[in-house]
Amino acid sequence: MVLNLDDYVCEYCGKPCKNIVYAAFVCDDPECLEKARIDRGGPGGHMKRKAEGKPIIPADLEEVAEELNKQ
Repeated sequence: MVLNLDDYVCEYCGKPCKNIVYAAFVCDDPECLEKARIDRGGPGGHMKRKAEGKPIIPADLEEVAEELNKQ
């Protein structure tokens, strides 16, 4: 399956999406790229959370994951 970036907008400013960085659709603006890095926790952010005993699932999906695990 091919992902067409033209179908998406930047998650931070709404400009057309040019990249997928740190699991976020972002434009080429360095500020948006930095916001994506911070939101993710930097390179290996999910592994840092795992080492701290925290869930690696993004906070906005934790509730959905809990519901699915109950089924």
